[in-house]
Amino acid sequence: MKPLLVGLAILASPGLAAQDSPDGNRMGIGLSAVAPVGTWGSSFATGFQAGLQIHFNRESRHLGRLRIDYLQSDTNHPVQVGVWGIWNGTAYVPTPQLADSRMEGYSVAYEWLPHLEGHSRSGLYGIFGMGGTLWNETRRNITTYPGTYTDSDLGFTLSAGAGWRFNPHAALEARFVNTDLSFNGHHRYGSTRSYLAFGTSLRF
Repeated sequence: MKPLLVGLAILASPGLAAQDSPDGNRMGIGLSAVAPVGTWGSSFATGFQAGLQIHFNRESRHLGRLRIDYLQSDTNHPVQVGVWGIWNGTAYVPTPQLADSRMEGYSVAYEWLPHLEGHSRSGLYGIFGMGGTLWNETRRNITTYPGTYTDSDLGFTLSAGAGWRFNPHAALEARFVNTDLSFNGHHRYGSTRSYLAFGTSLRF
């Protein structure tokens, strides 16, 4: 086991050393827990977000990054998706039609990360971003109807938050993210979709 760890460290060291130069690898990943808030927060449970990050201006305190993320959150209880009638012998009684649901988000955004220090290698920094998100809600186990049904919404996304960078490679972050869906028709759970995200950003 020890030779394997030594071998992995030797293989990784050139890539890690490259991070300290402007020509180093700009790639990274982000992993976060997601807590839905607002109009859809009462129906959906804590989920996760994972994605790819490309970093720019790595030697400046004004770090920037392009992020491509996938988000997933499931309902914490069956949600009403319609009404159907049950015959009670004399008339049809309106009855809520329930389903389980999964919300998935596919987003592309650019974020500006101004660091308080004169560099982007460590310390406190802010997060300010904008982009777009495609939201897919897939409903399944619907009362009286087999199969699954998917609704899609596309919206403009803004994010704000803060992070703490331990070194050039690892940071903890907290963000508030909001998608405005109002310009594109009628939407379940209202015209905005917001969530809190807390997790890590890792640069290679």
